[in-house]
Amino acid sequence: MIQAADIFQSGMVIQRRKPFHIWGTADAGRQIVIETPWNKSTVNVDDSGYWHGELPAMEAAEKIEIRIYNEKETVSYTDVAVGEVWIAGGQSNMEFHMRYEKHLAQEKPICQNSRIRFYDVPEIAYKGQEKDFDYSRMGFWRKATEADIEYFSGVGYYFEKELEQKLNVPVGIIGCNWGGTSASSWMTRTSLEQTGKPWIDDFESRMAGLDPDIYMAEQKKRSMNSRGNPFADVLTEFLLSGTPAPDEIQRFIKQMDIPEDVSDVLPPQAFPESLYEHMVKIIAPYSIRGILWYQGESDDVLGCQYLYENMLKGLIGDWRILWNDQTLPFLVVQLPGWEGWITTKGSDFPMLRHCQELVANQDDHVHLCSISDAGEQYDIHPKNKKVVGHRLALLALGHVYEQAVLCDAPAVENVHRNADLITVSFKHADGGLLVDGTEIEALEVYSEEAAIPFKVQVSGEKLLIRLLNEELNDIQISFAWKQYYHVNLYNQNGIPAIPFQLKVPDK
Repeated sequence: MIQAADIFQSGMVIQRRKPFHIWGTADAGRQIVIETPWNKSTVNVDDSGYWHGELPAMEAAEKIEIRIYNEKETVSYTDVAVGEVWIAGGQSNMEFHMRYEKHLAQEKPICQNSRIRFYDVPEIAYKGQEKDFDYSRMGFWRKATEADIEYFSGVGYYFEKELEQKLNVPVGIIGCNWGGTSASSWMTRTSLEQTGKPWIDDFESRMAGLDPDIYMAEQKKRSMNSRGNPFADVLTEFLLSGTPAPDEIQRFIKQMDIPEDVSDVLPPQAFPESLYEHMVKIIAPYSIRGILWYQGESDDVLGCQYLYENMLKGLIGDWRILWNDQTLPFLVVQLPGWEGWITTKGSDFPMLRHCQELVANQDDHVHLCSISDAGEQYDIHPKNKKVVGHRLALLALGHVYEQAVLCDAPAVENVHRNADLITVSFKHADGGLLVDGTEIEALEVYSEEAAIPFKVQVSGEKLLIRLLNEELNDIQISFAWKQYYHVNLYNQNGIPAIPFQLKVPDK
């Protein structure tokens, strides 16, 4: 029987101007034909029953049919669109559904658009999980309608909505994400051994002494592993629908019947490479334009944050190998300010942000999305995903689609001191920096680690910082280098500046 991989369905979006990859299973040793309106290809099925076809690139189109057939049967996919396809990967802030997004009430009545589509990769962390639980709501292509918009990733929806308008082609998002997951789950174990060995050591320590068969038998019965209905968990519904106060959260949790042993059990999605193996690999090499990546909160583990730079590099390298594209774009959302949520306190987000920036600075095809004005102090899930999708769309339009748009965040280019005047120059600030308010927030100046008074003003693409005591040396400048902050320094396109720490040359 001819069968393509699950992601190939009626209503799917195919990447334009790239070869069309499609694969699946059929009777071993036979041939099948794959046919688009413009081309067809005869493909051999190997002895294991696997086949993989590649057809020439297509231009943007709508309502086309793809047929796969042999002399005995035909599989047909209708209402297929050809346009732009991106993966929205990461953890809960990328998964964050439009159901909970701040602007849903305004967006729902106007969202109807058959050219905006979304596929949610089922959250599977071990072999056979999809058979142990009901996944009937997941794993199929949806269109932007009032009925289905709540299932869309909020970030993904606003990103593709803007691209559809600016490029005038269909756009599809493939959601490949899972809340509360570390980068260690999304990369190969080999890469993790090289870049994040402490994560492997911790995993092996926590699993030591456990019988694997007994562990898996228990996992197959745990309700927390039923991931097929994203809106079934009452705690998630309560937490994501608003920003409840800490005492409200505690009262709600006390009312719930949560097994005492749950917190100590390592879930399957926390296993090294589990999600790489069971979610990423099953959709590769579906032709795509690039990756949107919003993740890192779960890598805020004491003493391990500095590992994130190389772990993120390893993850990007692993995904690029799967897609056989060493220049595959990654648009990385830099974590915004946040202080605490429920009983969790942030540890070292500044280091994670720094690691994200370092990766972007070292790779011409990784670009950093600044949302440093969009965090919420006591909610790790900011509800405004519209601003995130918009800024990711700017990065894509500027760097991937090569449009003339100011898309990068202001970032320090150099610092200079002349007596009591320190000049901090920025790149990506064409036309001059802007301050939303009367003074620049989150900016501090130190001498020998003690805060000192200063005055600051914006002059074009520069900050002019005047020391009130020009005799001081060992000057350092800190901007938004905290767990939580609020940034109000922007470029002319409304993109907030990247956090930084600077050591100023002595006079």
